[in-house]
This record gives sequence, C-alpha cells and structure tokens, in this order.
Amino acid sequence: MDKDLIINLYKEQFNIICLYLIKCGCRTSDVEDIVQDSFIKAMEYITEVNIKNIPSWLFKVSINNYKNMVKRGKIINSKSIYEGNFYEELVDNFNLEENILNKEKSMEILKILNLLKEEYRGLIILKYEMDLSYKEISVLLGLDENTVKVYLYRARNNFKREWNKINEGYR
Repeated sequence: MDKDLIINLYKEQFNIICLYLIKCGCRTSDVEDIVQDSFIKAMEYITEVNIKNIPSWLFKVSINNYKNMVKRGKIINSKSIYEGNFYEELVDNFNLEENILNKEKSMEILKILNLLKEEYRGLIILKYEMDLSYKEISVLLGLDENTVKVYLYRARNNFKREWNKINEGYR
C-alpha cells in the first residue's frame, strides 16, 4: 500500500474521527493520541483490509481504541457532548433564563443519549451533531445507506420514547 493513500486517508478522516470522539466525551488532549494510534495500526494492517473498506475500518479502530482506553482507566470519559463555556454564554447573553433553559434541555438530551444503545447514540451524534449525510455515515460505518436510514429511524424513535418518559411529569 502506498504512502499517498495513507496521507490522503489521514487528511480525509482525521477531522471526522476527532470530532466524533470529542462528541462522545473524549477529552481533546486524548483524541490525537487515539487517532495517531489508529493510523499506526492502519499502516501495519493496511494490506489485509479491502481498500473500499478502509475508511470504515479506520473509524472502527479509532472507536475501539477509545473504548479500550476508557475500560483500562487511561481516559476518563467526560461525556461532554455539548462542550462550551456556560459561564461565558451567561456573561455574553442578557437572557439568563433562556440560557438556563437551554442548558437544562442540553442536559436532558445528554441523559437520554446515554440511555440509548451505543450504536443508536453514535448514529444520532453523526447525523444531528456532526451534520453528516446518510451517505457519509454509511461510508464511515461500512453499512448500506438504507441500513443507516433504518437504524437512524429506530434511534430517533427510541430517543422520542425516552424523551416522552422523562418529560411526562412536566405536562
């Protein structure tokens, strides 16, 4: 496998993988290490992987590296899907009540996402947090585009179901 393929793959996939890991709760300082380790593995095993499947394989290797590091206690999963400085938002914006309500809603969304299956949570993050198309998600995960649509449909339904359970008391 030639070096140009690895370099192009790195350029194409690096930002997507990093953003996804950050959205999953990985600290920014750990993301680069995980992605770097994943690319090192890619260079070792690249001849054994079908060229068409390399982007999805690399994505899965990165996710698995992250999970393994969390399990081993090398990384503390901060679950910071909504990174941002709450204090700065409060200072910059005059509508304190609206900011507090938005923060509460973000916390509810985060709580519900954590209740979902890992695969559904990942799909929702890829689609709605990272704004990837069905086609981009299918390439990234190595799934058929229609399969991604079906899984996202199920993920949205599970999310709605959990949302309604939590918010029934407020009606």
